[in-house]
Amino acid sequence: MRKLIVILLTFFVSSMSFGQMAEVGYNTTDVGAEFQWYKDGRFIGLHLAANSKLHNSFHAMIGIYSAQDDYGSTYYYYSKKGGMGFGVGYRYYTNLRPHGFFVGVNANLFTKEVTMNTLEAKNYTSMIFIPSLQAGYMILINDLFFITPTVAGGYKTNLQKKLSADEKKAVGLLGISCGFKF
Repeated sequence: MRKLIVILLTFFVSSMSFGQMAEVGYNTTDVGAEFQWYKDGRFIGLHLAANSKLHNSFHAMIGIYSAQDDYGSTYYYYSKKGGMGFGVGYRYYTNLRPHGFFVGVNANLFTKEVTMNTLEAKNYTSMIFIPSLQAGYMILINDLFFITPTVAGGYKTNLQKKLSADEKKAVGLLGISCGFKF
């Protein structure tokens, strides 16, 4: 009889402890504004992120890109004041929930209409592609509002073959995003 009581008690305690185990964290979605700056241009747009329960976050952005120098280069000049900007990325948070310090990868594509300094003066769409490694810190206020400063280092290249005179070079990007978690 004692063996049966010990076995039942052990089974009961074990089942209670398994029932108490719950997953840490919760899935969230971030919606907000994002600003990025680098030496040759700046971007402002909408920031969207899908965060998993543990460590991971996938984010995307869309908005307006404008170049720093309105004159372009010696080979072309900017036809319009702004263009579209797009970006996607992944972040790995060191905390269980997606906040605090993170490292990640990012890929941005910034477009802008330019006119070549030739006799024909043809218009082209400059497509600046910047894959980068990023690090940052998400400041979470009341589990609802976030502010995220970031720093990234990447390599800038122009995907438009006609604009091959555009410099391919390493660039640093500074950014900040803020918004709400849902």
